[in-house]
Amino acid sequence: MNALRDVSESEVIREVKEVIDITGLEIQRINTGCFAIGEGRSKRFIRTAKKGTLDFEGYDNRGRHVGIECKRPVGGRLSDAQAARIDDINGKGGVAFVVRSGAEAMELLKINKCI
Repeated sequence: MNALRDVSESEVIREVKEVIDITGLEIQRINTGCFAIGEGRSKRFIRTAKKGTLDFEGYDNRGRHVGIECKRPVGGRLSDAQAARIDDINGKGGVAFVVRSGAEAMELLKINKCI
């Protein structure tokens, strides 16, 4: 169990990216966040994606929208906005889920007939 505590979210993201590359799915990494540009009165904040955007988004071999959110195996928590996005995608015929490893991503892609 201690070994799982040491697994970072970035490691899970790397594993999931490898799975996506292997499958050939058109799913890309979406880096989200906010940063400041400019100084003084011209300083403004830029959000790179809407709150709740998942770590990976794209489409599967059937043309369905696919969203994958990556979390650490121990301690990774889904935000309310991410949970709402997953529910919305699934409710509209797409496929979205949370994973804690590349192996779990591969399994869920197969179960959901994305590959």
